[in-house]
Amino acid sequence: MYEIYVPIKPYFCDKYHHPPLNTSKMDTPRSTKLYDFLFMLGIGGAILGATADVLLLYLPDADYLDRSYSFLTEIPKSDLMWGHFLGIFAIPLTLAGYRVVCHALEPMGGNIAWGVFGITVFLFFAGVCFHSGFVYIAHTLRSGGTIDRLLPYFEPLAAVMLFGFAALSLTLMIFIFSLKTRYSRWVGLFNPLFIYLFCILMYYILPVAGGIFLVAGFNLANAVFLFVSWIALRDRVLIHA
Repeated sequence: MYEIYVPIKPYFCDKYHHPPLNTSKMDTPRSTKLYDFLFMLGIGGAILGATADVLLLYLPDADYLDRSYSFLTEIPKSDLMWGHFLGIFAIPLTLAGYRVVCHALEPMGGNIAWGVFGITVFLFFAGVCFHSGFVYIAHTLRSGGTIDRLLPYFEPLAAVMLFGFAALSLTLMIFIFSLKTRYSRWVGLFNPLFIYLFCILMYYILPVAGGIFLVAGFNLANAVFLFVSWIALRDRVLIHA
């Protein structure tokens, strides 16, 4: 009896694998639409977050340097409610835009880009928790109570958000200026920290109108930075690994 030898090609042998997918020849219009959508979702979330901040916090004659937060007692209840819930559900949408921002950092290394995005997610959720705390302080003050016992649970979130926001913004600026990314270097000048400092400056120059910039500063800074990023990156091929 003769044995019939049938050569079997091992499936996992590199010799018989398909060639690697060349992402540079992928459907770039489809990818561009996806990135446009993510940027618009992020910008929209930031603008809605800024609107929520104005509803929740803005009064023309408020003293925002007063740590007693007494101005919250004068905010209409409807504005407190709308500002509270709008911010909680809208602010996290900003992360969609930052996902594309971090993708533009990937030429530096995927681990670095994902690390930056992870830190961004952490800071945004700290910011949402901080935002949601104002309504409880407002209702405590309206009922005649004191907020001394609430502040230790509230103000540390402000510190985390402030210093984290500054560190993240400066890190992005350094990366864009000095390392290989998909950004043009001029985008580093529009980092969120610089935009927020401009909002603070507006408060000191025009206290009444500038109060809007101050209370909405964090989310407004994110909206401007994401818009500038969208303009800077829309003509770049972002799907390259």
